[in-house]
Amino acid sequence: MIMNEKNFQEVVSGMIRELFGNLGVQDIEVSVFAGRPGVRESFVFSVSVPKSDSKILIGQHGVTLSAIQHLLQTMAKQSAGNDYETFSVDVNDYWKDKIRLLRRDAEEAAHQVIASGRPVQLRPMFSYERKIVHSVLADNERVETESSGRGEERKVIVKPKAVFS
Repeated sequence: MIMNEKNFQEVVSGMIRELFGNLGVQDIEVSVFAGRPGVRESFVFSVSVPKSDSKILIGQHGVTLSAIQHLLQTMAKQSAGNDYETFSVDVNDYWKDKIRLLRRDAEEAAHQVIASGRPVQLRPMFSYERKIVHSVLADNERVETESSGRGEERKVIVKPKAVFS
């Protein structure tokens, strides 16, 4: 079956409802939005659930939500085949708020680096968090970023951009 964009969104929304229902979350609302710039996704499925259920679905640092998203993407890929579209799932604006905070932290670090001329090391981050920081500062002509460390201790370093004449 060839799916158009609307059919794909309906299929994934149904999968979200079914999966969350199987997890005991009944009172949900699913909205679909265009993907966010700087993140590889065609759509964002924004899911509103009762606050009491959100902790279970999101997990510590979004780990459970990442797993749920991976599961839904795998299910959607199997269902849609070549008509698959990239997407993310956000519960109670967790990712939206997380991205906003990461942007703020990246911009504050850039301001510190510009003011002091010295590198600033951010806290350890997951790879998706580091990608966002790198993306936010990619167009800044006065600073550059690099990742440093291993595993769970990997972090972004924001430093003054080298100027060669």
